[in-house]
Amino acid sequence: MIFPDGLCWAACQTMSRTVPGLLRVMRAGLKGLLPLALLFVSGVSQAADVQDIRLWRAPDYTRIVFDLNEQVQYSLFTLENPHRIVVDLSGSQVSASLSGFDFKDSPVTGIRSAPRNTHDVRVVIDLANQVNPSSFTLAANGEAKDRLVVDLYDVGRAPAVAETLPAPVAVNSQRDIIVAIDAGHGGEDPGALGYDRRIREKDVALAIARAIYQRLLSAPGYKPVLIRDGDYSVQLQRRPQIARQNRADIFLSIHADSYSTARAEGVTIYALSERIAEDENSRRVTEKENSADLLGGVAGDTSLRNIEDDLARTLLDLSMAWSIEQSTTVGSYILGSLRNVATLRRDKTQQGNLWVLRSPDIPSVLIETGYLSNPEEARKLNTSAYQRRLADGIVQGVMRYFYEHPPEDTLIAWQKENGVELQTGNLMSAIYTVKRGDSLSEIAEAHGVSMRVLREENQLKSDVIRVGQKLNIPGAGSFTPEPVEHKIVRGETLSGIAERYRVSLSSLRAANNLRNDVIMVGQVLKIPAP
Repeated sequence: MIFPDGLCWAACQTMSRTVPGLLRVMRAGLKGLLPLALLFVSGVSQAADVQDIRLWRAPDYTRIVFDLNEQVQYSLFTLENPHRIVVDLSGSQVSASLSGFDFKDSPVTGIRSAPRNTHDVRVVIDLANQVNPSSFTLAANGEAKDRLVVDLYDVGRAPAVAETLPAPVAVNSQRDIIVAIDAGHGGEDPGALGYDRRIREKDVALAIARAIYQRLLSAPGYKPVLIRDGDYSVQLQRRPQIARQNRADIFLSIHADSYSTARAEGVTIYALSERIAEDENSRRVTEKENSADLLGGVAGDTSLRNIEDDLARTLLDLSMAWSIEQSTTVGSYILGSLRNVATLRRDKTQQGNLWVLRSPDIPSVLIETGYLSNPEEARKLNTSAYQRRLADGIVQGVMRYFYEHPPEDTLIAWQKENGVELQTGNLMSAIYTVKRGDSLSEIAEAHGVSMRVLREENQLKSDVIRVGQKLNIPGAGSFTPEPVEHKIVRGETLSGIAERYRVSLSSLRAANNLRNDVIMVGQVLKIPAP
């Protein structure tokens, strides 16, 4: 029976006089509800638990990630003499181990915690020198828990976009075309996970990005720049900014996809959509007084801050329209080159709302190289041979685009003007001579092409081949990447390093003249080509 607030007790007393025993029944009911109420209060006040703390070192900052079982309120401040970062977590506790961290090459010398009062906990990050801290929280997303992220930027490097204009570079009559290569995700962000939950997008993207980088290093007239060259995170806003600081002529963001079913497969390439471009231009004009947004090229930069709103919007609209048009075009060239390398999920450049594509002055594309949710495609994406084949196709498309649309004052523009033919290396095809014991399926698998493509390329009506027969392998690259170097850190083993780089243990020993598997911290190993 329900009574208005404030009348329940009086009404119960009145009814108890007329209905014997009713009050005793209600009191018994309230007594039974009391444990439930206490349980509810206990659930509300349950402490958030810091279940793990992870640390990554990037070239310009150190990232510390607190893995939590629920969202948390926190405050952060700095102390000096000695330098420390203090993080106070409300209604929290720390169950994570605070030992075993690798602080090498970072400003962090220790991490410790202690209860601050009966409800809160304080985490202290001890530092060797001053840093510029930045922090934010991330909600659980199905792949990861709730997180608190603390970024410690080296002094002299701000967490936001630099407020000063980069110094102009001298214009060379035959400068290189600069290609910015962005490996998606990294650090605590694994990206999409494979069908087996072990293959990670961040690793596949970095391997392909490095293969693109190595290929362009050997291409006259090109200079590659890696946005990240290790397992660390780079903020989305920083990725295009790094490309701009390096005067990039094009921005390639490398990713791998995932879907709810295992059937999805193939490459998709995205450029920025026109609708999102309009919103982005409006944002840039609105925030131009508090940012360092720039337009321009190698000859110099124009700061939007010094331009009237109407003119700034017009310049942005014109520049963004050009950027989208060129992005769509270069996407088409890359798709054309990948046609004989991989399945194309979409044979035209798609439009999307992706932050890394929002540069108004740098043509930018995001390349989804395949689906990790598809077991067959995931296994291919996880092999160095297929990664190099994809890299070759991407590089070939980029080089074809720039040969047709060369920036002024570049070596490629000079070559075209003087009748020099397009030089892409032996990316289009290779000739394979059939040996005893070979089968068409084995040859196709070894070169990362489908049997259908191999049959079509060689006009074969069946899978029958003969010893000495020469087969054209479409899209096979023949370049040899420059050796990769790896600096050994605490806890690594030679077999683990070989597995990470997908090379055999024997070849790793041979490349470094090792007689056994004993290695030392700080030792630099040469990683042979797989």
